Amino acid sequence: MRDLPCFHDAPWSSGSAPALIQGERSCSYDQLHASIEAREILLRRSGVLPGQVLMAPDAPAWDLVLTQHALARIGAVLFPVREGSDPSVLDALIAQAGVEWRWDASAKRPLPTGKRNPDAETVDASLAFLIKTSGSTGSPKIAMLTQTNVLASALNANAVLELGAGDLWLACLRPSHVGGLSIAYRCALAGATLLLHDGFVAERVAGDLERLAVTHVSLVPPMLARLLELGCRPPASLRVLMIGGQALSLSLAQRALDAGWPLYVSYGMTETGSQIATKGPLCGRIEETSVVGCPMPDLDLDLGRCDTRSARLRMRGPVVMAGYANPERRPGDGLDEGWFETADLACLSPEGELRILGRADDVLVIGGTNVSRARVENALASVPGIGDVLIVDLPDPVWGHRLIAVHSGDLALSELDAWCGDHLSGPERPRAFMRLASLPLLDSGKVDRAAIVAQVRMAASRQPFPAGGD
Repeated sequence: MRDLPCFHDAPWSSGSAPALIQGERSCSYDQLHASIEAREILLRRSGVLPGQVLMAPDAPAWDLVLTQHALARIGAVLFPVREGSDPSVLDALIAQAGVEWRWDASAKRPLPTGKRNPDAETVDASLAFLIKTSGSTGSPKIAMLTQTNVLASALNANAVLELGAGDLWLACLRPSHVGGLSIAYRCALAGATLLLHDGFVAERVAGDLERLAVTHVSLVPPMLARLLELGCRPPASLRVLMIGGQALSLSLAQRALDAGWPLYVSYGMTETGSQIATKGPLCGRIEETSVVGCPMPDLDLDLGRCDTRSARLRMRGPVVMAGYANPERRPGDGLDEGWFETADLACLSPEGELRILGRADDVLVIGGTNVSRARVENALASVPGIGDVLIVDLPDPVWGHRLIAVHSGDLALSELDAWCGDHLSGPERPRAFMRLASLPLLDSGKVDRAAIVAQVRMAASRQPFPAGGD
């Protein structure tokens, strides 16, 4: 494993090259350094110490960039949260992580929360940020990422995506999620320009893609689908469209490739500071999107080859978190002697590439047959007119489970049912369908599986869906 310095000790760009752009506002790297220094002085004078945590809203994104870099200089810790979040939710997060400071956006200064961690400076000075997991399938946790995690992740991403001085990264993922927050660190190290958006608005993203020489952009699949619906075309300057956050369906990937988008698929998570594997650019006709590239260097994987039995992906290395947050910010929670076990089944291809096979809790036994929800979802996603689709399982006293297909398209129920009968095995066939105008999304832009499951269960409690099985 490389002996990496802290992120704030790594060399940055300087000079008159553009560093930030948001709307009509812009600044050079020299101007950015001056603004960060002013923010650092403000934080220090307010009493923020190394190792202490500052919670800050993720919008305006420009302000958060200044805060995250100023905190890195101090050795203090950033905890970005969704702007406008319910105060009771924020209070619970403050208690969960022992947060000492909270950014007052109106007064432009930090305010103490009343929490005090006397051991913060000695225990937590290596931390860079805390970030809440998406909670798409359960209660969210808070990952503690260190300065070494941040630097290792940024250096790897910049190498794989060939990000350098003169490049322009359009950042529309919310920085309260790791995929959005990490872009500012990457651009600072590479000397690239960071084009900021306060969240994803498809029309604004399409407008900036047409107006500016964007070279890199990160999206989650529902965002890509929205741009394709608008008829947005990739600019000639674009070299990388990186997709992550959730599984990418084969049909959506092929639509993007057919429209000329330079598609890179990636795999990662909050607990690893963003992606650990990236593959691209994809081209031509593709047969799968589950292979996500070679794992990053210096990452140890406890994983077998794809010709053997698949298993939960376990890893350790310079990008793996210090642990889940607790009031004492004690490291190690959620780790086993440094190893982090994911909820995903995976294997290594003969070429050494990582193949993600779905979540470990994704495989259901229906009538004695193993059925993968992810496989059924991917199959249904190829049906013209189905829109977004998610498979939910309900208990069945005879078959074990029955599948409900939740979708957003206007395809006739009879046509969808007939397609399932022709293309899916008996245990894989959905036994009922629920159409929503649109599938609910999390702040990160990913599909909110927990909300959809709750809707299905509520509907089933009012009027049970038909029993499954053939």
